[in-house]
Amino acid sequence: MMKIVAFALLMFGVTLHAESLKIGYINIDHVVSSSPQFIQANQTVIKEFQPQERLLLKLGKQIQLLADTFNKNSKTLTPSEQKIEIQKITFLERQLKQQARTLKKQLKLKNELELGNIQALINKAIKVVAEEQNFDLILYQEVAFASKRVNITSAISQKLRQIFE
Repeated sequence: MMKIVAFALLMFGVTLHAESLKIGYINIDHVVSSSPQFIQANQTVIKEFQPQERLLLKLGKQIQLLADTFNKNSKTLTPSEQKIEIQKITFLERQLKQQARTLKKQLKLKNELELGNIQALINKAIKVVAEEQNFDLILYQEVAFASKRVNITSAISQKLRQIFE
């Protein structure tokens, strides 16, 4: 009997303590995509890699033009001339693929760097809001359900805008 009473008291204490926790939830995808830091970083990355993208598009058009010309004139070319033209096109296609892979790697690294910087700012904003509003726990990973009462996405977004200014 004493064990049951002790267990009930223990559970009652845990319940009382759990009720005093202040929990918040953040829709991290919304915070990231709507933050001025993300928008600025995205524009910077686009501007930085636009010249390389233009060169790739230009090379792709050059390859297409050579292929079209080859297809149109292939019947009038000798076998050795055909072989030379095919080698030119193949070489340029390999070059295009290599440059595209390099650009993709560079872009991925830059995006990871920028997202890391934004994540650090988000964590800073979360910490400030948590301390200002006395939160015990703030979640931003997958959650099955979060009521409007615990959703503090707008507070974090607002803090990020303040940090940006």
